[in-house]
This record gives sequence, structure tokens and C-alpha cells, in this order.
Amino acid sequence: MWDDLLSNIAVVAITTSLWTLTYRKLSLMHERYQALIFGFVMSTGVLAVMAIPFQFRDGIYLDTRYTFLALSGYFGGPWAAVLPLLTSVIRRITIGGTGMSVAIPHIVAASCFGLFGFFARRKAIPSLGSLMWLSCLVALSGTAGFYYVFPGGMWWNLTVETVLPFAGILFAATFLAATALTQELHRHAATVENRVYRAIIEALPDCLNAKDTEGRFIVANPATAKLMGAKTAADLQGKTDADFYSADTAAAFRRAELDMMERAEPTRLRQNFMTVEGHETWLSTLKAPLRDRKGHLVGLITHNKDVTEQHKLEVALAETKARLENAVASMADGLAMFDANGRLLFQNDKHTELFPLTSDQRQPGAHLRDIVSASLVRGEISTDGGCLETSIDQTTNTLLKPGNRIFPLANGRWVETRTRPSADGGVTIVFSDITDVRQRERELSQLNARLAALADTDGLTGVINRRAFDRGVEKAVEDATRDGTDIGLLMIDVDRFKAFNDTYGHPAGDQCLKRVAETINTLLSKSPGVSVARYGGEEFAVILPGMGAKETLDVAHWICRAIRDLSLTHVGSEKGFVTVSIGAATWRDSQGRDIGQLLRRADEALYHAKTAGRGCVRGLDAAKAA
Repeated sequence: MWDDLLSNIAVVAITTSLWTLTYRKLSLMHERYQALIFGFVMSTGVLAVMAIPFQFRDGIYLDTRYTFLALSGYFGGPWAAVLPLLTSVIRRITIGGTGMSVAIPHIVAASCFGLFGFFARRKAIPSLGSLMWLSCLVALSGTAGFYYVFPGGMWWNLTVETVLPFAGILFAATFLAATALTQELHRHAATVENRVYRAIIEALPDCLNAKDTEGRFIVANPATAKLMGAKTAADLQGKTDADFYSADTAAAFRRAELDMMERAEPTRLRQNFMTVEGHETWLSTLKAPLRDRKGHLVGLITHNKDVTEQHKLEVALAETKARLENAVASMADGLAMFDANGRLLFQNDKHTELFPLTSDQRQPGAHLRDIVSASLVRGEISTDGGCLETSIDQTTNTLLKPGNRIFPLANGRWVETRTRPSADGGVTIVFSDITDVRQRERELSQLNARLAALADTDGLTGVINRRAFDRGVEKAVEDATRDGTDIGLLMIDVDRFKAFNDTYGHPAGDQCLKRVAETINTLLSKSPGVSVARYGGEEFAVILPGMGAKETLDVAHWICRAIRDLSLTHVGSEKGFVTVSIGAATWRDSQGRDIGQLLRRADEALYHAKTAGRGCVRGLDAAKAA
């Protein structure tokens, strides 16, 4: 029995060792593939121990398969547990015997206990207590069935002679194997963590290194090697600052290290030195004590940040501050600083130049309310004619609130104030004369208005163009929808215009279109809201807000007669003079009151006017002359 028992335990140990030896390489694989390989290894162990069972007592053969079943589920999850479970069940069915009805539930129970532990730990590294619980459950899964097989009268001897010893074997085998696997997880986690830390340190742009108490480098990152002129960080190990810097620089660095170690607490300081190339370098340095596990000082950790550029900026900032103080005195804008109580602390010359009527009041120590009061009383700032005290309070409060404001002076000039709060509760106010800017803004606004009008105007005829017409139709529909009114639309086409161009030339054709547009525009100039547009080529469109079908047709006839009355000779037309065909439609009569449908109905009516012989009007009913 002992030989077979030791063989079972050896299989557990060998299988566990095999997995721990290969785990680091397998850890690079996907978790599911790791689990499948782990399950395969555990299945091999299952087959091995089931092939060499040990006889615990007469007729009772046992093995440590339950350890493998539980470990596969506990450490590998469902993907790892399936193969050992199937292997155990198939192998046990193949062996046969009277104990099959008990063995298979034992097998399933061991796998279930392992899986339960897997989901309970949620991929965390198992604790010692959880491993003991798992070992107890494995021992239970491998022995509980004995009490089902044997009668109660044999339970005492069964417990003493079989259950407890076998449970102890299962417990020990499971606990030792699980402990070994857990230790490997700890080692792997530590390796990954160290790798991450190392990658972070090496990628750190700042210098980070550790020295012993004698100032010799123990470890350093590449940034430290670069700063000190070494090829690699490994070249620094065992060396000191004296191997890379001048004697004076190295001595200064060493004094700072000794001072920190003497006080045994972190120290932050700024250091500067000359590089081999002769460049002055400034470092922001943090030195901290390095201690062993017992708390003894064994060296120091140094973090250096190159702040040379920052130092240069600080120097430049100081110079800039001095220049700024000089510039403020001669700046083009007025500057005034008030404290938290509203009293003037500082002003430049331009401030008093902007307000000559109250320059005597604008002196350090004067309250802003008194300055505003003098400006209003002396007519320097325009008032709205209301209560003087109210105007003083409103103007004072407005100037003290952060923000930008624009107000006119009584002399016709405009001033913009920009109020910004300061850290002490006061405010800084910048006064800018923007009279010229306001004048240019007005001129620009007028120019933009003219450009907008040109963009919406047809260059030849002077009426609005197609883009403006589209917006006009949409606006007319919005107004009609809101007011419950109708809209009339006329589509007008100059008859035989191509023949006119061919006969008289394009310049004459342009003049013809201009006459037509002027005539229509003149006829409708006194009608409010009416828009005349050049729709395209020789085609015009007229929007008639508020007009129904009858009014729309009346306007169409009016235009048709007016163009005919121009008596513009046109030998290419069957009429002998220039005529127009007009299609009329109204919004309410268009299907669904849709803009597109309105345009289509008017265009359709125009088509019928042309087919009816031109020089006429057709309304919504295409079959009836209007």
C-alpha cells in the first residue's frame, strides 16, 4: 500500500512541479489556452494516479484523483475542469466495479468544489485560509461516500481505519499542491509587477537612482546615465559622482547626500553644475533615505529633474517683470487698481489722460464712488437723466464687477472697461479708448449690409436672385401659416427669348430683360411684401403674400398687359413684339400646402400658358384661359 500511496503522492508532486516550471512561458498565452493546457496536465495526473491505486483495506482501492479534479477547477476554471472531469468519469466507468455509483458523485463533487472556489476568489491569488478550505472540501468529497456504502454498524471502524487516514492524505496532497501553485502565482505576479516598475523607471524622463551610504550607485535609470554622460545605466554601478563630475561639483553633491543621511528624512533642493560640454545645468533634486527591512539606513534614493529651462524662464520672468513695470507707465490704455474696499491703489498716466475733467480726483487713496460721482457731476460721463445717487451707485457697482463694458463719454468718445478680480479681493480695471474701433465697426456693418444686398440681387436686372427668392418663399409660407392667409405665386417667361437673342444679339437681350424686370418691379412697388425675382435665364417669379386666386390672376393679367404695352419689337415672335407667358398658383390650392407643390403648380400653369399660344395667363385650372 505504501509504495502505491507514495507513487500517488509523487504523481501529484511531479504534475504540480511540471506546471510551475512551465507556467511562466505559458502565461504569455491567452487565459483560455492556459486553462486548457492546465486541464490537460491535470488529466494526465488523473490517469496516472488511477492507474496505480493503493489498497487501503481489503476490497477498498483509493487514489488521489480528487486532488487533481479540485485543483483544475480552482486554479483553471471551467475550461480547465472539463477535461479532468471527463477523464475521471470515463476511466472509472471503464474500470467498473461495485463502487462506481459512489465514485462518480465523488468525482463530480470534487470538480464542483474546485469551480466554486474559482468563482469565489474572482481571480485573486488564494489565501492560506482558502487553500485549507479547499483541501477540507476535497477530503470531504473523497470520503463522504463511504458512509453511504457501508452500514451504520461499521461507521466507527470505517472512520478510524479508512475515512480519517484517507481524508488526511487528500488534505495534505491538495494543500501542498495548491500551496505550490499559489506560490508560483505569487512569483509570477511579483515578476510582472517588477517588470512594470522597471519599465516605468526606465521610461521616466527624469533621473532616478539609488546609492549606498558611500555614494556608490546601486541602480540607475537610463535618464541618469544620459545626464552623467555614461553609455548605459549599468556603467554607473559601483561608481560615484566623482567619476563623472569635477571635484568641486562632486563634493557639493556629496555634502547634500551626507546632510540628508544625517537628518534621515527626505530633502528637496536645487542644484546646479557645469556639464562636460560647458553648459550650466540646474536640477530640482529630491533625496530620500533608503532603508532595509529592519529600518536601518543603507543608502539614499535620488530623483533629479532637469529644470534648466525653467530656471531660464524664471530669470526671464524677473526681467520681464521689470520691463512690464516700465511698460505699464507708458501703455496706450488706462490702468487702475483698486483694493477690496474700492480705493485706488495704482494708476498709470494714460488713466488720467482719458478723464481730464476728473484727473484731480483720480489719486491713490480716492474711493471709486467719489471718482464716479465727480465724473457724473462734471459731465464727463453721460447720464440717462435719472436720479444722480442711483446713477452713481449703479456705475460704481458695474465697474467693480468682473467683465467687459462699453460706455460713451460726454465728449462723444467711447471707452471700454475690462474689470478683472485680484487675489486680495480688489480689482484691476483697464480703460481703452475705442472710439476709432466703434467707427470702423459701424462702417464695416454698413459694408456688410451692402454686400448682403448685392449677394441677394441679380446683377443684370436689379431684382432679387434665385437664392433670395427661395428664402422669400419660405418666409412667406411661415407668415401665411402663422396669420392664416394665402400666398400667390407667378412664374413669368419671356416668350421666344432665344429667337430675340439670335435676332438682335445678347446685349439687346440683356436690355430686354432689364425692361421687363423694371416694368414688373414698378407695377408692384407699392404692394407691401411683394418680391420680384429673376428665377433663371429669361424666367421671372413674383411672390404675392396675402393674395388669393382671384387677386393673383388679376396681377398676372396686369403684368401681361404692361409688358405687351412696352411694344418692344420682336420679329422672331408670332406676336411681332415682346410678350410674356404667366403661370399663376396659390399656396392654399397646392396639395398639402407644400412649397415644392406650389412651385410645381405655378410651373405647370406656365407650361399651359405657353401651349395656349403664349402672351397669356393661365391659372390653377390649366384647361381654362384665365
